[in-house]
Amino acid sequence: MDDDEEEDEEDCPPPFDMLDLPKGMAAMGFKYAAYCARRWFNGRAHVIPDKSDTMFDEAFVDTDSLKLSWVLGFGDVRKHYDWLLDSELKSTAHENIYNSFARKELVNKFERFMKRYDYQYTGTLDTLANCGHDKQLLHKRFQFQHADVPMLDVIANLKTVYQGVGMNDLAAAIGNFTLYAAIASAEIRVARYNRYDPAPWRHCLHSTVTITHVYVYVMDRYSFNDRVSSVSQYLGHWNRNGVIIALDGAIADVISKKVSPNVKFELGNDARYYLPSIPGHLDKPVDIKSQLRQGEVYYPVRNRDFRQWRELKNRGGDFVIYSDLKRIKLDKPIVVDLGEICWEFKR
Repeated sequence: MDDDEEEDEEDCPPPFDMLDLPKGMAAMGFKYAAYCARRWFNGRAHVIPDKSDTMFDEAFVDTDSLKLSWVLGFGDVRKHYDWLLDSELKSTAHENIYNSFARKELVNKFERFMKRYDYQYTGTLDTLANCGHDKQLLHKRFQFQHADVPMLDVIANLKTVYQGVGMNDLAAAIGNFTLYAAIASAEIRVARYNRYDPAPWRHCLHSTVTITHVYVYVMDRYSFNDRVSSVSQYLGHWNRNGVIIALDGAIADVISKKVSPNVKFELGNDARYYLPSIPGHLDKPVDIKSQLRQGEVYYPVRNRDFRQWRELKNRGGDFVIYSDLKRIKLDKPIVVDLGEICWEFKR
């Protein structure tokens, strides 16, 4: 082997290491995304199915790292928060705590709650205390409305979707996510009386609930499942220096979410066509067909790459993220009538 051949081999970048992802996130200043990635890679192998309402082991639940105030500082996230709590919207307005859907959910939640106490619970209900300060249990028992935040609103502070890097710390960590509203405090009143007509005589209860405070929070699953097996979500082109977004890969990802599962769009695996150009602090070539050196090649990363890494290494733990709970006093309390329950009077 001559000197030129030896030099070419040294210049060739090594295979991409998934463990470079947290380093690339940190290089971009994405501290929270790097934290989440490190936790996933360091965790024992664990899969969380989409839309699972299972109560998870504490090892797979993170309740301390994410702050709602930080989340609300990104893009147009706050507009979804404001809409969720707006008391002036019509009852048909979607994703609002005062709408008809939310009211039906509140009736269902409190009917189940009152049944657990044989319909005898009265007074002030502190839901978090009632759940033993367990956020998972609070979410399961008392969450009644939500507002979905799409990726476009997470990165809306960028000039356009693909100008700049097209990503920020929140987008790199959890992408699109959901804001949830749960009952925080309520006043429960129970009227007790007898009915003598028509026979037979009956004991009756009539319960009303006034919700005075709610919690708003983020709950998200840090997992890498795909809607269909034929298409895997595009997560950008990464190396230990950061990320760039392949326009064709991002567009194909959007298309894949809207077309038949039988149609496959997975462009963006060729690191040649990018919009935008690489930011100044990452001013390196990206054409994989050039004679590039280590650190100058950005590799496509998809959900399936995480799953394959987990299979190979027997590590990689999906986990659930709960932000802190923001307790909000409602200017317009929500009153729910649970109706009348009667049973035959026994002498």
